[in-house]
Amino acid sequence: MLKKFGLKIGHIYEGIVCTWNPDNTPNAAPMGITPLRGGKVAIRPYTNTATYRNLVRTGCATVNFCSDPLLYYFLALKFLKGEHLEGMFKRSDAVDSPELRKADAVLSVSVDRIVGEGEQRALFECIILSTKGPKMKRVEPYSRAPHALMECIIHATRIRPYAESDLNEARKLFALIEHHRSIISRVAKHSAYAQAADEIYAYCRRVLSEYEAHHKDT
Repeated sequence: MLKKFGLKIGHIYEGIVCTWNPDNTPNAAPMGITPLRGGKVAIRPYTNTATYRNLVRTGCATVNFCSDPLLYYFLALKFLKGEHLEGMFKRSDAVDSPELRKADAVLSVSVDRIVGEGEQRALFECIILSTKGPKMKRVEPYSRAPHALMECIIHATRIRPYAESDLNEARKLFALIEHHRSIISRVAKHSAYAQAADEIYAYCRRVLSEYEAHHKDT
């Protein structure tokens, strides 16, 4: 089932997990997805997130794969205005979950079992019920900018949990964000990628400063 997506067992791929909130609004969260044997995938959300609570409550989700890193950016950083999310979702035909209209490929999954990994994260083993896509896209020359932006996004989603538990690790993440932001500035100056990286940098700097100030007070 996963062969047509080019997904390999045990590799980690960046996807967007979509679930319904209790008020029937869509929730979308970029995170790593790991294909497993037996037509399953592993999803590892933090236990303090809406994705975790929604998966426990509804027992299903869609995993959306997208080639546009700006879509991950819009969905990952919660400080963006709501109008960016309007019209981005539709109801899945296979499970009681939303899916992204612009996704290149979609997996509809049902939770098979939950395995505790630790206090902060849980592992959901999910059965793949159906697949959609992949869509054919035009070939684009390789650019370091979208890939560097994905690194910024991934680190940004982790900076607050890390700052809460280990400030030094959060500082390391921030340094990586600075590094990838500088790459984007060099290879795609004045682009949408550069603007997104700047906003991610500013957001993460605020988060880090907040926890550093709290650490000094204590």
